Amino acid sequence: MSFWRFILSRYFLKQLVLAASLSIVIVWVVLKVLDVYTLHGRRIEVPDLESHLLGEAKDMLLEKRLRYVVNDSIFNSSREPGSIAMQDPAPGTEVKRNRTVYLTTVAVLPEMVPMPDLTDLSRRQAMSLLETHGLTVGRIEYRPDIARNAVLEQKYKDGIIEPGSPVAKGTSIDLVLGEGLGENIAIVPFVIGLSPAEAARTLISASLNVGREIFMGDSTDNARVYIQEPDAVNEPIYLQAGSSVDLFYRSADVFDFEAYIEKILSVPIPYVVGKTPDEVRIMLENKKLEVGREVFEDGATRENAIATRQEPEYETGVIIPRGQEVNIWYEPAEEFDIDDLNDLFE
Repeated sequence: MSFWRFILSRYFLKQLVLAASLSIVIVWVVLKVLDVYTLHGRRIEVPDLESHLLGEAKDMLLEKRLRYVVNDSIFNSSREPGSIAMQDPAPGTEVKRNRTVYLTTVAVLPEMVPMPDLTDLSRRQAMSLLETHGLTVGRIEYRPDIARNAVLEQKYKDGIIEPGSPVAKGTSIDLVLGEGLGENIAIVPFVIGLSPAEAARTLISASLNVGREIFMGDSTDNARVYIQEPDAVNEPIYLQAGSSVDLFYRSADVFDFEAYIEKILSVPIPYVVGKTPDEVRIMLENKKLEVGREVFEDGATRENAIATRQEPEYETGVIIPRGQEVNIWYEPAEEFDIDDLNDLFE
C-alpha cells in the first residue's frame, strides 16, 4: 500500500481522530488538576499582622494557608519586643495560597553601636555624629573653658563613656561643653506645637535643656507642646546656657493646634491714623508688626507728615499675624482736617 493511500485510509483517519480526542481529554484533565492545586480564581486577603506577636502572626498566616519568612528586625523602644513592625505584602493585599509574607519584627534587645569620640567637636558636629550612630543628645552642661560650645566630656548615667564602648541604639548621651569667654547666654526658642522629640532637639540646638515634662489630659498620643515656661511668645527671653525649659503637652488628636498657634502668634490691628511716622514705627514694633510701604502724599515729609490711612484697616477685635507688614499713607499735618483729628482721640 502506498504512503498516501495509507494516510487517506479509513483506519488511519480513525486512529488520528482517536488520538486527537485523547489529547484533548488529557489536556482538559491536566488543566482541571492545576486549577484545583493552585486554587485558580480564588484569592486570599493578607491579614494585618502589625503589633501582633510573632507567634500570633504565625497562627494567623497558617490559618489562611500562607507562608512567612522573618527577613529583618529593628529596635523600637515604643513598640513591644517580638511584635511585627512591618510586613510585605501589605495588609489587605489579595494573593494566592502558599504566598510567602515577609515580616520585620521588633528586636527584643536593642542593636549595640560603638560610642563615637565627640571630644573637641562643636555642639552641632557632636549632635550630627550621635544621630549618625543612632544615638541622641541628653542633657548639656557648661564649664569654664576658652572653647565655646566645644565638647569637653561625653557622659552616660553621670559617668564618662569612652569612645568605642558598646552602647544601645537610642541611648541619650550627655555633653559637657565649653562656656567660652564672657557670659554664655541663650535665647529661648518657640517650641509650641512641636512633638517632644522635636522640642528637645530645638532646645538642645539653642544650648538649653528640657526641664519638667507634663502631659495635660488623659491621652499622650500625638503629643505636642501646649505651653512652655519661660514663655517666648510675647517677648524674647534670655537664659544662661544649659538652663531648662519646662514643657506642657496636649494631644493633637483632641486639640486644634493650628488654630491655637495662629491665635497666640497674632495681635490686634493697631490704629495708627493721626500718628507721625516715628510714632507709627514705635506702635508697630510694640505689636511685633513691620512697617510696610510708606506713601507720602504731595508736600508730606517724614518731619511734617501724619498718617491718614492704613492697610490693613483698623477693625475692633480683628487680629493679624505677628510680623505682618502694615502699609501707611501720609499727608502734611497742616492739611489734615483738625475736626477729623479730634475725632480720632475721642
